[in-house]
Formats: sequence, structure tokens, C-alpha cells
Amino acid sequence: MKYFFLSFIISLSILGHAAESATPSALPSVELELVAEGLNAPLFLVAPKDGSGRRIIGDQIGLAMVLMPDDKVLDIPFLDLRDVLTPLLRAFDERGLLALAFHPKFAENGLFYVNYSAKRKAESPFTGKTAYTWRMSEFKVSADNPNQADRSSERILLEFDWVNRKHNGGGLAFGPDGFLYVGVGDGGGAHGVPDIYVAPKIDTTDPNRHTKEIPEDPFRIPEQFHKYDLYAQDTKRLKGKILRIDVDHGHPGYAIPTTNIFRGKSEGRDEIYAWGFRNPFRLSFDSAGNGDFFVSGVAESFWETVYLIDRQGNYGWSIREGTHCYVRSRAFNPPKKCATHGSLGEKILSPIIEYPNWSVMRKESTVKDKPLGTANVGGFVYRGKALPSLYGKFVFGDFSSEIMKPSGQLFVGTPTSTWRAPWSINKLHQFDVRIHSLGEDADGELYVLTTAYGIPVGKSGKLWKIVPVK
Repeated sequence: MKYFFLSFIISLSILGHAAESATPSALPSVELELVAEGLNAPLFLVAPKDGSGRRIIGDQIGLAMVLMPDDKVLDIPFLDLRDVLTPLLRAFDERGLLALAFHPKFAENGLFYVNYSAKRKAESPFTGKTAYTWRMSEFKVSADNPNQADRSSERILLEFDWVNRKHNGGGLAFGPDGFLYVGVGDGGGAHGVPDIYVAPKIDTTDPNRHTKEIPEDPFRIPEQFHKYDLYAQDTKRLKGKILRIDVDHGHPGYAIPTTNIFRGKSEGRDEIYAWGFRNPFRLSFDSAGNGDFFVSGVAESFWETVYLIDRQGNYGWSIREGTHCYVRSRAFNPPKKCATHGSLGEKILSPIIEYPNWSVMRKESTVKDKPLGTANVGGFVYRGKALPSLYGKFVFGDFSSEIMKPSGQLFVGTPTSTWRAPWSINKLHQFDVRIHSLGEDADGELYVLTTAYGIPVGKSGKLWKIVPVK
């Protein structure tokens, strides 16, 4: 059974990284139209396909707000989870209300699904200040008010005891097959280290700062912590994976689709659809075409990635970072040759887009490529009407062009005829805020969610719509 994947998976060739194209002549001139402001740290915008024209803005602090067709944000939240959310740090924190996905038949059944960071359970083995419960739940809209969720309807589908404020994953999306896809992070903290051993770098007076710390460069983590890098390759664990589940059957839990790669097999967990991911923070399906599936990956060291998940299998982390070898002990000078197959004999699959981030500027780095950003925050294949020259292209964001300077960027990935060779990328827009995520409405138009600081503090959060220059 060890090599059953060889007959199950047709492997992709190893792809080189997609360099930024020199002349984005086919791209339109765009600007950002302010839609809503006064938010805390907005992380997502989703729209139910129920003909209402409503959009839901998800704020990291635990609020999901209704944005009406006239762009008015209702005062009463669609969903308020602040009372059950774990306390967030006044520092960079990836926990909170992370994602929401409407059931494909939402107009009929009123069901939607949420990933959020709940308070630590008393029985949790983790006791650090950042320990919490990773939770994915089903809710139903209120029978009395279509603009409010029924909190009492919550059905918890997945839970994990978690220690770190980072690498949570959290992406949710329904595929064209009607199944729910769930992104789960690898369980590591910054650079694989559990947060209980690392103090935040920001605001040392904060009461939530950690009590244990090690003054280590994140690229030189002690060996006893390297195990966290390995979880994504361990198919007996759900961390570092894309899961696929059937929420319509198997109640009170869920059912496993019959075509899941490990269903009924000892090699791995039934829920796993794809593995080898560090932090699948954002997932998206092309709303037209073939319904292609995209997962955006934030780098450990140098290479930001976008994966086209066109088959079940191993997408590399922590054997590779994108198309590049990864060995923690040689982060700045990785080997030129490394494993091309996983432990089950499967070919490691490559991203369609990768680009170097700001870490290549460190003096120890041997990477000579010019950095294009700091963190890939995901995107969508554009299927709207306002920007026809973007139609069919993958529009995605990067947190900031520089670490210390608010300078979020929008990029466009252009596919080859087969969609499998490396895509070219061009810069579409840059502005003076940090991008947290992109969103898509029911018409295929795209939105950008930003803050001034990049942390869940204050009211600098804004929602913008990508529109042609007037």
C-alpha cells in the first residue's frame, strides 16, 4: 500500500518560480473605491448567492457585519462571537474570526460555516497565554431576521487544542462538488516555534504577552522545536492540510466523500484532501470556468506561493518551500537538491506562482532575487464585468511591499494555456495601507480589506472595491 499513490496521482513537473513580467500592457488602470471604514481588522468579505445583494464583512475581533446593496453597514451584526473568542494580543496575531462560507443551498436552508479561535478549554494540555481552541462550526440564519444568525443553532464540526497565535490556517470554501474545503495550519508558531516559548516583539507592557521566551533568531531555532515543521507531512495528523468533508450527511458530525484519497486507508486521515501546507489562510474556487481551486501560502523563509490544487496529493511543505528545497538548519543556504517525493512515494507538487519576499534582504541570505512583498494574502480568479481585461486572471494581494512600511500591493497572475506551467505575475496597484485579504461578491467583483497597522488594534480597518480609473 505504500506506493498506491503512484497509480492514483499523475504528478506535475517541478516548476520554476514565476518572475514578475516586465510589461503589464494588457492590465487595466484601477483604483480603490472606499466602501466601508471604522472596522477593526477586516479579514474577509463573502456574499450569499441568494439574490439579496448582501455581503458579509468579517472582522477579526469576532464580528460579521452585513453590508447592504446600498453599501450601508447594518448596526446589528450578522454574527457576534466576541464573547467566546479567545483574547487577541495587541501585536501580530493570526487568531480570531477567520473565515465564513455560505452553504451552496443557503437560500433554501440558511446554513453557513465559520472558522474561529475560541477560548481555551479547561482540559486543554496547553496553558500559555496564546493557547486556544481551533473551531469550525455550522450556524443557521435566524428564522425571524435574515440579517442575523441564530447563535443557538451552532453545531461544532471540528475542534483542536492549539497553542500558537500563528499558522492557524482557517480558510473555508465550498467546491463545485458541494463539499466543504477546510484549511488547517501546521501548528507551528512563527518559524515553527510554539508561542509559549517566544515573546511578542510589540508592546512589552501588554498583559497578554508571554511569560516564557528564548532570545533566538527565528531562522536559528533550537532543534527540539523542529518537530513542528514536520506536521504538514504527517498524514496521520490533520494539521498542515486541506480537508474535504460532506456537511450534508453524517450528522451529528460530517461524512467523508467517497473519493477522498485516504478514505478507509491506514496511510492517512479520512478527511485529508491535500497535504504539505504551512498556513492555508485563504482558499478560493474559480466561480466560472472549471471551478479551479487555489490555495495561497505564506512563506517560512523566502518564497510566497499560490497553488492550483488540481489533484489530491503532497504540496511540499516542509520538504520544500514552493519549488525550493527547505531545511531549517540551512534556511539561508538551502541545498540545491532535495527530496522530490514524500514518504508514501508520491510526487511533490509545485505552485503555479511564487515570488521572493523581504527576507531575501537579510545579510545571511544567498537568494539574489529582488523581493516583491512580505506575505501573500490570497485572491480570486476575476469573473466580474467592470474590468474585462482582468477576466480569467488571478488577482491576489500582498500584505506590504516592505516590513516596516504600510505598502500593500495587488498582483495579477496570468495563466498559460494549460494552467499548469508557471504563471506570469504583474503588479496591478500599490497603496499606503496593509492588505489583510481580498473578497468577492456574488457578481464576481473584487474587494480589498486593509488596516493601517496590520494588527487587531484600533479602528483603521477599511473595505475597498477594485474599480477602473474614472
